[in-house]
This record gives sequence, structure tokens and C-alpha cells, in this order.
Amino acid sequence: MLERLKYKGHNFQIDSRKVNKGDVFLCLKGEKTDGHLFINDALKNGASYVIVEKDVAGFPKEKIIKVNSVLEEMLISASTLINQNAKLKIGITGSTGKTTTKECLYYLLLAYFKTFRNEMNLNTEIGIPLSILNNYNNEETVILEEGLRKKGDIEFLSKYFKLDVAFITNIGASHLEFLDSLKTVAKEKMKITSSMDKGVLIINGDYSILKELAPKHLKQLTFGTKDENDAVLQSFHYNENHTTTVYAKILKEDFMVTLNNYWSEGQILDLLSGLLFLRFIDLPIDPYYLSNINIPQDRFQTIKRGNLLIVNDSYNASYESFKSAFNSISKFSLSPKIIIMGEIKELGKYSEEYHIKVITEALNIFDHIYFYDPQEKFTYLSNDKVTFFQELKTIDEIISNTTEGVIYIKGSNATGINKYLKESDLIWKD
Repeated sequence: MLERLKYKGHNFQIDSRKVNKGDVFLCLKGEKTDGHLFINDALKNGASYVIVEKDVAGFPKEKIIKVNSVLEEMLISASTLINQNAKLKIGITGSTGKTTTKECLYYLLLAYFKTFRNEMNLNTEIGIPLSILNNYNNEETVILEEGLRKKGDIEFLSKYFKLDVAFITNIGASHLEFLDSLKTVAKEKMKITSSMDKGVLIINGDYSILKELAPKHLKQLTFGTKDENDAVLQSFHYNENHTTTVYAKILKEDFMVTLNNYWSEGQILDLLSGLLFLRFIDLPIDPYYLSNINIPQDRFQTIKRGNLLIVNDSYNASYESFKSAFNSISKFSLSPKIIIMGEIKELGKYSEEYHIKVITEALNIFDHIYFYDPQEKFTYLSNDKVTFFQELKTIDEIISNTTEGVIYIKGSNATGINKYLKESDLIWKD
């Protein structure tokens, strides 16, 4: 039903404060609030229609449309648009690298097809249909990034969106608070294939558990750093002109490319998975589109300030993304090497184990470690090279007092480091 409103030119909002004249307000019931409480606000802001799942009174009847479930209506309408119009439907999941993989694949396929992808981190059962309802224009190729927080999330999405191709970037510890073990994480990620009767599955072959769980009826392609993969990252290095040269083997053929900007090892692997898919479907790799791939902001984003290189990787954090980034930072000849880091969230009972792992590996790479610990929970990580700080403004002081070398910044989004860097313009000043 919502697709009919879309075709009439309406946009959709789930936040009454963002409603503009002519929009459709979707009354979703969340954990903390209920959209039905804000109907009046939405109408005052100019909403043409309000979609509800409860009986409501006191509003113009011609503007109220009642359905059994607002969320289900969103998913049915969005999936109807995709399943009826798209010829190639691609899904991407993984513990890290989902958004980068999506952006790389989007630019690679854009050379050949009209292509749609859901916006940045709108990757949930709410974000995906909302992105489709607002931005999908019958493109023939669709790329959907699918996030996972708890058991069943991916399987639930798979009931609505019938994929032809599925990517699993990796598995990691970022979900352990809710999923208990890495094997459970892998099983939940693999459920992206649960509605695929046929098609292609592209997985990080460095993770043996993914290969074991992969459905046998799907064509399987693998990428990674190990030689047995279909696409192998052999090596890469950074150049003085702010580019990255990559050496790889794709379907047994040598491949070399120089990319704009500095790319981390994890980002290169994300790109490699997309290049593997292009080679598999026998499409040439267009150098122009390859050179114009935009790495999502705050993910290994480099800022040069004289003799100092700042690497802003603060969008989020996991043990695996730290480890991959450390391999990349070690390739810089700059000195000293400094890390400003924050907590890895959502580790639950595994928190101490993985923070010890990160610090142990960081000590091998960095000359000094600054750890943001406002609640003083991580004193067990004490070391001569580790300095704890409790206020985010200390980041400005560290940067101001460093004139050369490299400063690498990373922490889970919930630590507030990313938000602080966005609001502070210090790292962007020459």
C-alpha cells in the first residue's frame, strides 16, 4: 500500500520533527516511545497522511490510514518494490566492513547498471524499508546492507528481500554481548542466504567457519589473504602522493591497482570482494569508477597536517577492525606512532579478554597509547606506554602537542569519540 503513496510523490518519515509538507508520517512503536503520541506534531508540520496501527481519535479521518502493523507494511511495500523491479538483488552483512563493501560495489556496478543502495547505516528492519521507500527509483540493481544486533535479525529481513547474491565480509567479536560466541555470530550472518534457492555467496575465506556453514546449493566464491581464496590480497603499500598500491590475484589472474587516498587492509579486502564479483560475472573493471570510490567518512580517513598524519577511524570499533588497522599503520614509515583509543562496546563477558588482546597488539605497533576511560574501568590495562584520560577535550591537547608522526584514532561509536571529532574542527585545521 505504501508504494502507491510513494508513486504519488510522497516522502516518508518516522520522526515527527523531520516531517515536511506532503510527507507521510509512519507511527512506529519503539522501546522508548510510540509514534502515535506525535500524530498532532506531524500534522502540524504538514503531513499529508499518518499511518497508524492503533485506533486514534481527534484527527482528520482523511489523513489517517490504519494498518495491522506499520513495520510490516513498510517491509511488504519496500520489498514489493524491490522484488518486482530489480533484476539483480545483492545483500551484504558482516561484523565489519559492510558499508565500505556496499560503497565499493555500488561504484563498481554503477559503470554498467542503474544501481541503488540503502543509505549509509540505515541497515535495520526499519532503516532498509525507509531508505527504499524514500530513494528507490526502480533501479535494476539493488545493494542492501543488512545489520545484525540480535538473533533472528538477518533471517527476519531475508523473509522479505529475496537475494540473488550475498556477501559476508567477516565475523568478529562485535556482537558477542548478544550472540554469545563467534560460531553463533557466523550462523546468524549466514542466515542472509536463508531465502536463496539459488545464486552466489561471496565470503571471507580466511574464516573457515563461514566455509563450513555455507549452503552447498549456492555458488561459493571466497576472498581474503590466504592463497586458497578465489581473490587473494597479496600485498599493498602506501605512496608519498597519498595513494595506495595494491597487489592481488583474482580468479588466478594477477591484478594491480593504485587507489586514491590511503586504504586500510580491511578496506582493501572489502574492495577485493567487489572486484571478485565483477570478474566472476565477466565485467571489466573500469579504472575511472575505481578511482572515484569514496571511502565512507571516519573510516581510516587521513588528514595531513605538515609532518603529522592523523588517521580518523573513529566511526566504530571491534577487535578485528583494530587488528586490521594495526597491520595498516605498521606500513607507515612515520614516527612516532600514537594511538588515541576508546572502549570496544557490546563485548559483554568477553570485554576484558578482547581489550587485553587489543592493547597487547597495540604495544607492538605504537610508541604511546592514550586510552579514553571516563569511568576508570580499564586500569587493568596499565602499562608504561599507556596513558588514561577521562575528558574528550584531551584529544585536542594530544593533537596540538604532536607535530610529526602519525596519530591513529579509534573507538566504538558509543564512546562519543566520533561525535566529539565531528564537533571539534581541530583535526581539520592546517
